[in-house]
Amino acid sequence: MITRIPTRLRISFLPVLAVLLLAGCNITGSEEFIPEYIVESYLFSGEPFQPIRLSRTVPVGAAYIFEEQAVAGATVTVFLLSPNGSVQDSLSFRERLRSPGVYYPLDTTRIVQPLTAYALEARIPDDDALLSARTVTPDSFSIRSISADTVVFQASPRLEVIVTRSNYPGRQNIFVLSAEALDPRMEQLTPFIAAIFDEDTDELEDYRINESPPFNEENYIFNPDGTITIDIPWIAFNFFGPNRVFLYVIDDNIFDLMRSQMLQTHPSSLSPGEIPAIIEHIDGGTGIFGSYARVELEVFVGRL
Repeated sequence: MITRIPTRLRISFLPVLAVLLLAGCNITGSEEFIPEYIVESYLFSGEPFQPIRLSRTVPVGAAYIFEEQAVAGATVTVFLLSPNGSVQDSLSFRERLRSPGVYYPLDTTRIVQPLTAYALEARIPDDDALLSARTVTPDSFSIRSISADTVVFQASPRLEVIVTRSNYPGRQNIFVLSAEALDPRMEQLTPFIAAIFDEDTDELEDYRINESPPFNEENYIFNPDGTITIDIPWIAFNFFGPNRVFLYVIDDNIFDLMRSQMLQTHPSSLSPGEIPAIIEHIDGGTGIFGSYARVELEVFVGRL
């Protein structure tokens, strides 16, 4: 199992891969460990298709190193589905010579369509395994305006972002907020993080990206023109200086995974010893085939 996410993945929802690996481990110790295949794939509405990663889980106590657990030689395809579930189009993915287990789209010009159903299939030749999953992509959205490009930490008013509304079938939009420090230095830590930072055990990289739990759009202001005003809390920022802020609208697969992970890490309403199952939607293995729409902006966070 793994307890930390590789840095390059942290902008795509910090807890996800670690949770999935834990879910795939045999934690009872009473049976022989049987590895599971892991899928890690994200679709960004309105953006090119991203690489897909295939690997295997490892036993409890073992270090998860992707390169050692990478699954090579698979046949990987993403299908675009019609509203009735039939296949309208397909896109093949292939490994590159120096990237075993990482599958890249053959057509790099193809764009993920908003409000569209996609299906993933990965066939593993060694044991004829088939991994499959589906997602419906959130609608794309955009930033209409921001209150300022420079703000003073803990001053009033806070940073406000006005965005057009996204859309997701059957429910309101669920957001995740992420703030990525572009100049992460010790002297740039905000007061709360500086107070808890332990130079002997912590690394600045652990705090460079800060992500929120999922929150729904009903928490914010609906404007007469149909836009939404979202205020960014100061706790989002771990560092003074330049920050890149992302707002994500997430699909059901990512939402289910994140909310079930939150129950595991904050089990206040559970009986002692009760551990709820992680909710994931991969048939034939474990992992995530999820989608989201996103917008980004840059802001400079100054000191009082």
